[in-house]
Amino acid sequence: MRSVCCMRDRLPFLALLLFGALPQDSAAQTAPPQAQAVQVENYHLGPREKLFIRIGQWDPVSQAYTAWPDVSGEYWVGADGIVSIPMAGPVQAAGLTVSDLSTAILTQLQTRIGGTGEIDASVEIIEYRPVYVMGEVQTPGAVAYLPGMNVIEAIGLAGGFRRAETAFLQGDRSALASLGAHEVLRLDLMRQLAKMARLQAELDSRPTIPAIEDLANDPAAPALLAREMDIKDARDAEVASQLSQIAGLETLLAAEIDRLGKQITLRGEQLELAQADLANTSDLVERGLTTASRRMDLQSLVADQEVRLLELETARLTAEQRVNEAGARRLDILNSRKRDILDALAVAEGEVAALRARMQTEAALYAEAISSGEGFVTTEGLAAPVIELTRKGASGLTRAEVDRAEALQPGDVVEVRLPLGEAGPGGRAITQSKVSPFAPNSASVSPAAPAAPLPEGHD
Repeated sequence: MRSVCCMRDRLPFLALLLFGALPQDSAAQTAPPQAQAVQVENYHLGPREKLFIRIGQWDPVSQAYTAWPDVSGEYWVGADGIVSIPMAGPVQAAGLTVSDLSTAILTQLQTRIGGTGEIDASVEIIEYRPVYVMGEVQTPGAVAYLPGMNVIEAIGLAGGFRRAETAFLQGDRSALASLGAHEVLRLDLMRQLAKMARLQAELDSRPTIPAIEDLANDPAAPALLAREMDIKDARDAEVASQLSQIAGLETLLAAEIDRLGKQITLRGEQLELAQADLANTSDLVERGLTTASRRMDLQSLVADQEVRLLELETARLTAEQRVNEAGARRLDILNSRKRDILDALAVAEGEVAALRARMQTEAALYAEAISSGEGFVTTEGLAAPVIELTRKGASGLTRAEVDRAEALQPGDVVEVRLPLGEAGPGGRAITQSKVSPFAPNSASVSPAAPAAPLPEGHD
């Protein structure tokens, strides 16, 4: 809803329904600060307010008004009090009225782009700075400001005054809850300690998990250690299987390299014989004692032997390369396993530290619950609420008590307090009663038990 319109719903009846039962005494309220409801024409803009700016031009020649849709629209006033408008640029809005801002926009437009006709600008406030309601209300926080809003309406929009509640004192039930939480944490701690022992054994390549001093006297320790040992055996078997496969591959490759070496030796001897035969035949061909075709056959045989020898040497190099790759794979498996173990150890150490801290907290809560007794604290009445208004003005922040009808301004902070344990002006006195949770009709509470430590084994 824009500010140029009147506020339609003022919520007085809702405020009466919500808060009419609470006593009030106007004489008890201190004099409010001099403040009036916001008058739009005299209101000075501030940061975080939403404006609608409409810009257009009257053409005296065509006798027509042309709107500028690319410039007109909704704008937010920034935290620095500046509103940025296309063609006009940044315009200081904070501290100006809507009329002053319209004039400032027109001035900058005329300066920047000129204009043959009459440029018109209008500014409307769409959304004011919110009012903040805090303290004894149902939903503290920011409340959208509406022109003419007063304190009671803002409190109504914040859910109304906080209703009387019944508080349960920590007693035996809270002690049992703390004891149960401590036991759950202790079991988690035992599991983490057993896990850390297993990880350390894996890191040290030990066949078994060593005894843990912290679990020496715990009856659940053997089962936890047995479970971690099963995990260790499974992980060790997985790594051993991978290493075994690599070892088998290396054995096969070594045998292949040996066989290829023997073949290379034989093929080399055959090549030497063929080369010697070719040399003799070439001499005979030169002397005309044999045919040239014989020499050609021997040349083909020598070339074939050289090709086969090269293939065997290439195969041996490939096998040797695969052996190197298998060794690198073995190192990668071992390094990855060590890295995973170290990461898991670091996480487990952090978990152990956090569990020990939480166990100490639960132990303290247990001791406090044992010493605090048991029962409920209820309020049988409420004193008149105290409402304080904080407002930022030219001289800084001012704070004063106000009544429910005090008019608000955007950015105001309303703090509500409900005094307890004493009679408020015009209100009923606050009394407290303790009712045993085990005897609802009892009006007294058993004496508070002394602080007790956790049972043995729960320190």
